[in-house]
Amino acid sequence: MSILLLVFGLSSYYALRYSLYENTDNVLVSRMNEIQINLQSSENIEQINQLKSMPNEMIFIYSYDGNLIRFYGFFVDIPNFSQIKDRVSKGESFYISTTTDYNWNARFYVSSTTVNETPFIIIIGRFIDEILTVLSRLKKILIFTGIFVLLLAGIGGFILADRSFKPVSKIIDTAQRIEETNLNERIEVQSEDELGRLASTLNQMISRLERAFEQQKQFTADVSHDLRTPLSIIQAETSLTLKRDRTTEEYKKSLQLIQNEVLYMSSIIDKLLFLARSDSKSQYYNFTSLDLKDLLEELIQKMKPLFQQKHLELDYELQENLCIRGDKEKLKEAILNILDNALKYTKSGKVSVSLYSKNKKAVVSISDTGPGIPENDLPLIFDRFYRVDKARSNSEQSTGLGLAIVKEIIEVHNGQIEVRSKEGEGTTFYIILPIILD
Repeated sequence: MSILLLVFGLSSYYALRYSLYENTDNVLVSRMNEIQINLQSSENIEQINQLKSMPNEMIFIYSYDGNLIRFYGFFVDIPNFSQIKDRVSKGESFYISTTTDYNWNARFYVSSTTVNETPFIIIIGRFIDEILTVLSRLKKILIFTGIFVLLLAGIGGFILADRSFKPVSKIIDTAQRIEETNLNERIEVQSEDELGRLASTLNQMISRLERAFEQQKQFTADVSHDLRTPLSIIQAETSLTLKRDRTTEEYKKSLQLIQNEVLYMSSIIDKLLFLARSDSKSQYYNFTSLDLKDLLEELIQKMKPLFQQKHLELDYELQENLCIRGDKEKLKEAILNILDNALKYTKSGKVSVSLYSKNKKAVVSISDTGPGIPENDLPLIFDRFYRVDKARSNSEQSTGLGLAIVKEIIEVHNGQIEVRSKEGEGTTFYIILPIILD
């Protein structure tokens, strides 16, 4: 603001100064022209007496040898006449500003003319004290006004800054109070300006952190529950087995049960390790060019005997020449997981597998005639450890991690997975993957 005021003040001062001096110079030039015309029309120097000066005006007529021929108005001593003579003899006309004997400031215009072939030097001047007074007053006004504006701006700026920083202090205090134990606390949004948007953004971040902490707590609880159950079974089985001597068949049966529980725990740990490596971006993928039809036919042939054991029909319709870049083993794991779920939860009817292209993408759809998924559960089925029917899932040793792994694998392949389901009518999963374009 100081720089702007300085620029404005200097611009105003010099603009007015230029205007006032230009106006005075124009008057002097105009009068000089009148006098020259008057003199040039005179027959001899005696007729110069007919000249009259205007108020606040001085007219001096000198011969080239420096003698003052005539003067009109106030008399002042013109300094440095020799320099004036030298410049006039070169044909110049020019201005002089000087201080007179009475400390009055004057502005002069110097030129020459001839009367009856005799050259004369004409000097015409006007007092400029009024101009200097106006400029001096303007200078004082600008200085005092600038100081006043700066003081006013400083006080106003201090008040505005204080008002502006109070919400910032509140945001800082609230943010410092929030810890993992009170993530439900929020920053108060008092306005819709930049600070209000900042507070809203921080609140959104805290909400995400709260959800992450809740998911972490739920994840820990689910892992503990899923690992505690088989461990409890193993502990109980070994205790019962060791209480008394048993037959070989009883020992085999007990060991078989323990082995099943160990395999179940191993499955949970493997899946947790997969998700942990995926979260840390350290999971390895071997991307190659794959024909989806060949991959699906391989999986269908592998699963057919299992469907036949449950007397379920497995239909498929596969479009040819749909190639993608992907990790064959990871994609097989993802699609097998969905086929396994369809086999597990479909009691009667059939499972259909389709492969087709849509919008330059390959779509794998897997439909079953199972019980379907409740509408409220659909947005959550890809969450870790989420089970739609917990009682049924526990009985079948479902980890609740399969669909989370499927989603992770598909997303790494720049694809999408969608699900549509209706209770009592079945479920359809859609795996959408980008096709390699020629």
